[in-house]
Amino acid sequence: MIIFKYIIIIFFTFLFQLWTSEFFSLGTIDPDFCLIILLYISIKNGGLVGTLFGFFIGLFIDLSSGTNQFFGITPLIYTITGYFSAFLKGKNEKLNKLYFSSLWVLIILCQFLIFSLIVYQQLLLENPAQFLIKWLATSLYTLVFLGILQIMVPLYKI
Repeated sequence: MIIFKYIIIIFFTFLFQLWTSEFFSLGTIDPDFCLIILLYISIKNGGLVGTLFGFFIGLFIDLSSGTNQFFGITPLIYTITGYFSAFLKGKNEKLNKLYFSSLWVLIILCQFLIFSLIVYQQLLLENPAQFLIKWLATSLYTLVFLGILQIMVPLYKI
């Protein structure tokens, strides 16, 4: 029953991301709401669920994208994110809240760095400063939405 509940949540999150992509878009930078939901699911349920949902969310995103030049990168990156986020399960009571928050921010920054290194590799070779701005802007834009969600449902209370 939990898997069915998460599939519905992820499906509606994916639809929300598709419908609001023009509204929330800043040029070529879009927030990744599926990543935010994956982070919550992984921290709440642990490694197996986080890894599996990361893979299937990424696969669903890749299959729904008609012009995906890098097919397979999204499932790989979401799987890695789900796996590493799952290490934070149960750590909210043991770790300082600042340290706990820093860890999931670091996980998201690394996720976007891996994605940017593959997708924007030409930009990295031509203009490293612009690549750095693109990576940080994409990461921070998703982190802003995650920060807004943190006000309503903090990750450390899961």
